[in-house]
Amino acid sequence: MTKKGSNARKARIRAQADKAGTTYRQAAQTLSNERVAWMETARAIFHSPEELRDTQEIYLIDLSEKGARLPELVKVCLYALTLRLGTGTLIDPRGVTCTVTELAAATGLSTAAVENALYVAEAHGWIREAGNKEYRLTVPGEDIDMYEYWLQKQKEPVQDVAVYQRMRDQLAAATP
Repeated sequence: MTKKGSNARKARIRAQADKAGTTYRQAAQTLSNERVAWMETARAIFHSPEELRDTQEIYLIDLSEKGARLPELVKVCLYALTLRLGTGTLIDPRGVTCTVTELAAATGLSTAAVENALYVAEAHGWIREAGNKEYRLTVPGEDIDMYEYWLQKQKEPVQDVAVYQRMRDQLAAATP
């Protein structure tokens, strides 16, 4: 955390302590508890059974339409992961926490086959590793519009015109 952020947090805690007439430590605990309660509320909203069912249904439709050429082993692993939607540590309903061993047991595949299937799924853009034993189910190209929008909104994307122009010229010469 930056010093500025740290100071802002301390100021909020001091203000809370003064307002409630408590000690700094008690105010910090209260703010921490409020944050945890907010996260749990948000998680409950995004991880409602209906929301998770809708997320799974949409993902499986995309998988059947856009992932038709994926190997069946990969599709089986992805399906097994959709059954665990919402188990990730973040609020994101597409978060999935699952070990390779657990996924192998759930699918009936060997751990080596599951690892390779996950690599194939990641290479094709169907999952993204979000941490240790945690994945985020994705649909290839789902964020392209957002990233292209932000790229277009860059006020001055080129910092060194000479280097950029040289690279453009090299690209033009290297491609037909």
